[in-house]
Amino acid sequence: MIRKIEYEDGKDKIAAGIHLLCRALTLEGGILVNGRYCFSAFEVARELEGTNLFINQGIRLASKTIGEINEITGCGTRETASVLDFLLAAYEKKAAQGISPVYLKKRLKQASEIMIQGIGKHSFDSGHSRFELLEEITKDPVTAKMIDEGSKDGELVVKESMFAETRLERIEGMRIEGALVTGEAGSIHQARVLVVSSSISSFQKLLPLLKKMEDQELFILADDILGEAKSLLEVNIKKKRILAKGIKAPYIGRRKEDLLKDVAVLTGTEVFDGTYPYQLEEITPDMLGKAETIIVTGTDTVISGAPSSPQVLKRIQSIYEKIDDPKTNFYDQQILRERIASLKGCVPVMYAGGETLVESQLEKRRIECAAAYAEIIKTHGLFKKEDLSKITPDMEEGNLLFAALLRGFLKTEISVKLLALIIQKICGLIGMWLMTGAVMVSTGYDREDLELIKNGVDVERLRD
Repeated sequence: MIRKIEYEDGKDKIAAGIHLLCRALTLEGGILVNGRYCFSAFEVARELEGTNLFINQGIRLASKTIGEINEITGCGTRETASVLDFLLAAYEKKAAQGISPVYLKKRLKQASEIMIQGIGKHSFDSGHSRFELLEEITKDPVTAKMIDEGSKDGELVVKESMFAETRLERIEGMRIEGALVTGEAGSIHQARVLVVSSSISSFQKLLPLLKKMEDQELFILADDILGEAKSLLEVNIKKKRILAKGIKAPYIGRRKEDLLKDVAVLTGTEVFDGTYPYQLEEITPDMLGKAETIIVTGTDTVISGAPSSPQVLKRIQSIYEKIDDPKTNFYDQQILRERIASLKGCVPVMYAGGETLVESQLEKRRIECAAAYAEIIKTHGLFKKEDLSKITPDMEEGNLLFAALLRGFLKTEISVKLLALIIQKICGLIGMWLMTGAVMVSTGYDREDLELIKNGVDVERLRD
């Protein structure tokens, strides 16, 4: 890829890009993107990008910073944009006066650390129930009640609905969205479960296990069932020689691995890969998992296992640790919560309704944000806007931070987690900008890049 380097001019254009996005996000009302109102920093940033690659770089930096805060807290887009716009403008003036950027960055970091430490000392509990918080956030008591009830039953999962009305459903057991590959749709009881991470193509390798199953029903969850194995299984199932159903595991990569392991833990078995620790022909019925009931519809499957077993509880605890990891973003947290709900055996699913697909997507996002923001308020507490002066360090950088935060927040009470993240992320971005000596961006493509573009890869966004 061909690159172009600019020095001070490139640094100024990065600042211009940051200001451009921030000022768009702080406008009153929504932002119209492709015929619909949008509050996503990423989507707005994509529409604002133009022909100047250095300004585009600034837009992307601001989008990433704002997006990280939004993913964790479910809110804060407008507040973060306002604080960033004000504070960056102040440090542009300081940098123009010839003050050492190393000195400015050090002082800014010192002021931010003092403020973050002081936030925890002045935090307080909201004093409201989860329902009251949700009702205040959503301004809709019906939606707030559904979110609250769903959260009590387990880890709430939010999906887009095909209907206009938003509704709450409860699914008992672990739900897997995998296509039925062999066998017929229906319910089986006291079934044995075989979990395989590889594709099954040889019927001969599976035959020794099938012979030992006798009258027991076998449920197979595999990467895929194909070729000889699929055709011979279907023939034998139709002739009632064996009792089996097989589905193809959904997803790809790490998410598929997690699903296979979750099913194995829930049913009391392990994930086999067809070779290690045992080849398929070496597997015996006592190595398989057990499920009380398995309901197969053809497009999805619900498995009822042993949700209170020590292995399942240990697995759930490890997932909670991932959720609490600061590096885990909001969207990954939603997937992790869905896994916990499945392992616990009760999945509350809230279907976000809308007249159109776009409306349904916006409603889904609104519900997810409301649930996330209510959760961080309950977990971390609130901070009064009037207490900002109590935690402001007695230094010029502290006064600038105080003025920026005062400008950014219109409400009298602020989430502690949101406030701390805004200070941390914004000061980090401005510190990076202060230390920037040169900016390098791509201005053309080599042969390898052109091949990627032909295959639909957004090379610019991927590389930057």
